[in-house]
Amino acid sequence: MIWNFVHVLAVVVYLPLEVNTQCSGYTYELESTAIEIRVGKVTIFRHSHELTSLEVGIGTSSFQFDHGNFHVSEAVQRRTNLKYFELVLPTDAEAIQDRSGESSELNVLFFENKHDKIPTAIVAFKCGIYGNSRIHVRVPDHDGKLRYNRLWLKLPGSADEFLYGGGEQYSHFNLKGHAFPMWSREQGVGRHPTVVRYLAELIAGAGGDYHTTYWPQPTFVSSRLFYVHIDHAHYNVLNFTNESINEIELWEDLTDINIYMDTAISWPMLLSRLTGFFGRQPVPPKWIYDGAILGLQGGKDEVLKKYQLIKDGGSEISAIWIQDWSGKIVTSLGKRVHWSWDLDEQFYWSKPEMKTKLQGFKGEGVRFLSYINPHVIEGSKLYQVGDENGFFIKNSSTGRTFLVDFGEFYCGSVDFTNPAAYAWYKTRATCESRFQNMVEIGFSGWMADFGGEYLPVSDEMAFHDASQNSKSMHNVYSYLWAKMNREVYDEEGNGDLFIFMRSGYSGSPGETLMAWAGDQNVDYFRGDGMPSVIPAAMSLGMSGMGLSHSDIGGYVSLICMVRNNELLLRWAEMNVFTQVMRTHECNRPYNNWQVYTTNETAEKFGPLTKAFKSLRPYHEYVAQLNSKYGWPTQRPLFFTYADDPYSYHEQYQYMYGPDLLISPVFEEGSRTKNVYLPPDNWVHLWSGKAWNLRGDSGRMVQVDAPLGQPPVFYRKESEWEEVFLRVNGSNTRSLSEPEGLSWTLLWSSPLLFFYLMLRKLFYYVFFYY
Repeated sequence: MIWNFVHVLAVVVYLPLEVNTQCSGYTYELESTAIEIRVGKVTIFRHSHELTSLEVGIGTSSFQFDHGNFHVSEAVQRRTNLKYFELVLPTDAEAIQDRSGESSELNVLFFENKHDKIPTAIVAFKCGIYGNSRIHVRVPDHDGKLRYNRLWLKLPGSADEFLYGGGEQYSHFNLKGHAFPMWSREQGVGRHPTVVRYLAELIAGAGGDYHTTYWPQPTFVSSRLFYVHIDHAHYNVLNFTNESINEIELWEDLTDINIYMDTAISWPMLLSRLTGFFGRQPVPPKWIYDGAILGLQGGKDEVLKKYQLIKDGGSEISAIWIQDWSGKIVTSLGKRVHWSWDLDEQFYWSKPEMKTKLQGFKGEGVRFLSYINPHVIEGSKLYQVGDENGFFIKNSSTGRTFLVDFGEFYCGSVDFTNPAAYAWYKTRATCESRFQNMVEIGFSGWMADFGGEYLPVSDEMAFHDASQNSKSMHNVYSYLWAKMNREVYDEEGNGDLFIFMRSGYSGSPGETLMAWAGDQNVDYFRGDGMPSVIPAAMSLGMSGMGLSHSDIGGYVSLICMVRNNELLLRWAEMNVFTQVMRTHECNRPYNNWQVYTTNETAEKFGPLTKAFKSLRPYHEYVAQLNSKYGWPTQRPLFFTYADDPYSYHEQYQYMYGPDLLISPVFEEGSRTKNVYLPPDNWVHLWSGKAWNLRGDSGRMVQVDAPLGQPPVFYRKESEWEEVFLRVNGSNTRSLSEPEGLSWTLLWSSPLLFFYLMLRKLFYYVFFYY
């Protein structure tokens, strides 16, 4: 394994159980043909000859790769139940050797046949010195060769339990009833069976599925109040389709698998223990709460013109994010960044001018952000240096750089297993005299985009660490990219840098500073549009990553999908009640409505930015709770209302911190919303109407939801009531209705007018919804 987790948990006090034998954190009951093992009150392992817990097999896999999209298939040649077992106690130390430094409390040896002498698999139950439990699974090799490359571990489940996590999941917040492959990839376009998904798949092989995600993470939490994390780099599957079994399917190397778990008596305690294991995110820099971060591009003249228009509209602005600081290229997808990672002095300013300009803006309270990823475009100066020094992943056939097609341009990918390459690339963000320095030039942070999702599975990929290959490094690459950025933050940022990224895997929560939800469609569709970012944020939170946000308005504009004024404002009003309020022009800026498209839109955006800034003390508070205790900023309702049954089913409402309930509007043209209120004393933020449901059951209520006033409720006894009322005061009346396809827009932006006409045809004639 390329990395090891060394974070620890607080000591767990386990409640005594009436069982046959007890050893430290584990208790077990043993019969001649069955064994059951518990941690605290939770049964974590159950095996019998009739209902086996372990299977091994042999399989072959196929990874069809197309620009970050993977179609994975396999053929299983053999699958064998390991029904026979033998329990080995700690007193039989010679039977199992363990050099981990942890106590090996229980060891269960599994055999294919009743009279076998050599175990096929060994499952060791260990208690760490800090109280966290670990299951160590290994299938020993045979004469240096792997006997099996598939393993199915079946943990006890329950028909009435809810499961959450799995990294960033956009379609199903409750994982129960579905299977989730853990493989980093593009989230895909469409994701659910729709016309958009069909066309995206037909045209570019880019259709997604309910489980496709940039940030898979083999971590889940149960409503029975325990967590499970699987430390396995290769492709694996969390399969929850059987209501009584939580199955973990592991591929490839099975010689050293660690499964960590812990229990708790409440959701807050459980998340504290989970995030204590991974490590927590530091508090973001306070300046991000001073207003919106404007995603602008097009060169210095365009950026300053757009900034001034939005500022004149009355917006509070904390930063300007210029992702095209290194230049631009145009592909069939649209405008994209030139991945040279050196300032384009023709497009923007010369390096000395840029530094002076950014210092001036910073003095006025406006920061500048840039963009970078771990892939370098062929032909650039940086590529030439990396190629000559062998710093990129190599092609085993030629010995030169392995080139990856990123969509009409090719790149080398930094080999993070090479210490020299790792150190070299990190200097791109910190201190390298040969290339422009993002920190030195004055950038206050950047989008750290991509990760391993674009690395194909290929026998021709060769890493500096010869023990690694394209299958073992694909997922881990995203973790190492996050680790590098975290080191830059720790070494250079002084707590003031804002770095956000979309990709992750195991260990990423302890290294990532801020996540963002990736590339949603510019629509309201629940599979891949605005609504999908809510289960995405909450599933990340239940996986240990408590800081997340999304692009206002979405990103993907294809196949007549273009955003209108209403979608842009609805998305903006939702993001008022998240940690970050950041716009994005999307992949085809001129076909889509922007904050600066008309003066009226800029003026409508202004009150929302003021509301966001008014909420600053509360923003800081919920970020501190996440940093100190691991309690995510965007939380599911049950995190606070664990005894309310309905709260476990809700995935499109969320608690922002402990005292705000948010229910965004996802239906175009809707001006009312039905909202579920859990048992508590609630006040509607905009009208002041109250519902005292404390001591009662939850209730569905209907409220007005005009533009600019999404359904938001606060707890009446909240110590932050005065802050919430100031938010209301910053936006005392709803926004006027959007102008839609006005003649003014026709003359000012005929191209956008044309695409909005096509959108109406596509959405309403072809029944996209």
